[in-house]
Amino acid sequence: MNSMPQFHKPFIAIVLGLLFLLTWNSVESQALPRKYATLELFTNTPCPVCGSQNPGLFNRLQAYAGQYHLISFYPGKPYSSCIFFQSNISENTTRWQFYTGNIFGTPTVAINGIDFKSSGSVTNTVLDGVTGDQTWLEVKVEETSGTNRNVDITLHDFAGGSLATGKLFAVIVEKEVAYNAPNGETGHHNVFRRFLGPPAGEDVDLSSSNAVKSYTYMVDEAWDPSQVYVIAWLSNPGTKEIYNSGTRFDQTLSATSDMTKKNIDLYPYPNPAKEIVLVQLPEEIVGKVNVKILSPSGEVIKNMVDQKVTSQPLNIPVADMSSGLYYLIIEAKGRSYLGKIVVE
Repeated sequence: MNSMPQFHKPFIAIVLGLLFLLTWNSVESQALPRKYATLELFTNTPCPVCGSQNPGLFNRLQAYAGQYHLISFYPGKPYSSCIFFQSNISENTTRWQFYTGNIFGTPTVAINGIDFKSSGSVTNTVLDGVTGDQTWLEVKVEETSGTNRNVDITLHDFAGGSLATGKLFAVIVEKEVAYNAPNGETGHHNVFRRFLGPPAGEDVDLSSSNAVKSYTYMVDEAWDPSQVYVIAWLSNPGTKEIYNSGTRFDQTLSATSDMTKKNIDLYPYPNPAKEIVLVQLPEEIVGKVNVKILSPSGEVIKNMVDQKVTSQPLNIPVADMSSGLYYLIIEAKGRSYLGKIVVE
């Protein structure tokens, strides 16, 4: 039997309410990173189907500039005479075999490591579904110029405690290569040249919310130094899902004026929750807000648009969600407010 006197319950509620108000005024953080769509195109220069489907894919991608990262791998399927396959047989084959059971021919696009479609089936609808979101992880790539290059890859978990261990991959690509291929393609985009570090990926410890990996590489004399750069990504070691990716061309939070707005962290309660999460909003938020709940990989689980704030705290239903960790984003007046939710 619970022997707690009943007057303790409202007292505890008042204390919790005061703590929430205090933390609203004392805890601030940056905006969330952009979630980049990571596209791995497995293609083949003598392949006629690749020659017919790839140009359409690249035309569609023009509308999504700055929202995706693309790597073109050349696994020698169906023709081993492909010149880009011949330039690195071992590592092109390794990446092809990484997706054994998911990829059966070319051209195939692996989307964020978990969705596989022919390049002709990567439509605008598909691209709309994997772009335009925010996520908890930033992959920041810093790379020197010249032919002898240093690369620093910084991983930052903006929510904290999202992931203990991830698998980091980094590749060298050549942005544009002109070549009259047997299948009729003349321009080849983000051509894979080689891996930095192990082709099977490298374990990184994110328990402290930050990790840095450093590499060096020489630009091969057959590559155009002005077109060469590094793409890095972090994936789930088990499911192979890619959490986020980055290049030196990306606008990072520390360097982008429209991404450095300060936001106040949310502290939803109860947490863990089973049916309803309550969120105490700051007093200046009135009118309507947008509510998003993201999975750890950045997938939008809930998207509640134009929710009217009529009373405090804001009620958010979670009974229909699977158990696990999620990220709560509330957008109001041009600002994003971040919190973490655990659903039981």
